[in-house]
Amino acid sequence: MGRGDTLHVVQRDSPFSPGSAWRIAWPIAMVAIGIAALVVAAMLADSMGASDDAATAIATFVGSGIIMAGGIVLMRVLPAAQRRVTLATKGGRWPGIGLGLAIGLGCVFGSGLVIVAGGEVDPSAKRALEDLDVSVGITWWQIALTTCALVIFAPIGEELLFRGLELRGLVRLMPFAWAAPLSGLVFTAAHLDAYLVWPRAVALVLVGWVLAWLYRRRGMLASITAHTTVNSVAAVALIFQS
Repeated sequence: MGRGDTLHVVQRDSPFSPGSAWRIAWPIAMVAIGIAALVVAAMLADSMGASDDAATAIATFVGSGIIMAGGIVLMRVLPAAQRRVTLATKGGRWPGIGLGLAIGLGCVFGSGLVIVAGGEVDPSAKRALEDLDVSVGITWWQIALTTCALVIFAPIGEELLFRGLELRGLVRLMPFAWAAPLSGLVFTAAHLDAYLVWPRAVALVLVGWVLAWLYRRRGMLASITAHTTVNSVAAVALIFQS
């Protein structure tokens, strides 16, 4: 197929046909809004005397929830025909889910290797990773809020924004081979821990690249499944560490 493959669809007869700039800029704006909401929620919780774990759980839930809501709203803005193509499942529902699950587990394994290798090459990165205080909380409601944010809100919201909009906008401007890693960079920039531990940033770029490929081949359901798998493994690991 052409360089845009099935990702490049334009409805010229639609009263509103968002171009590349709209698709690229709005996901970034929604992430900025979500992060701002996270910070505000954390400050409000802290001002009300909440513990650090409670404030973190509330802030994570609010920030991720807003990002997911933003992704859904932006999808609803698209013309119906474009929305159907953006959310389409390719190759069957269950094969897509199965492949997404397998790819997600592969991403977990690959990310672990990248992070471990980075720590061996750079001891300071290893120390930074060990000092990174990540917790799902200590009470049932803190764990529930954080897990919901990680396993439901983040995969849905980020796939809608970064694959459904960002990637499709980039593919309108450049070949997929360039658009995929670039969308991975934008995806990585939305994760605060990527700024603190560089092996984590490298791992996220690679995961974003893989998710872009999976979305292109199998559609939104497969990429959401893979993303959910990655975050579910992380959530389980954090729960057992608490």
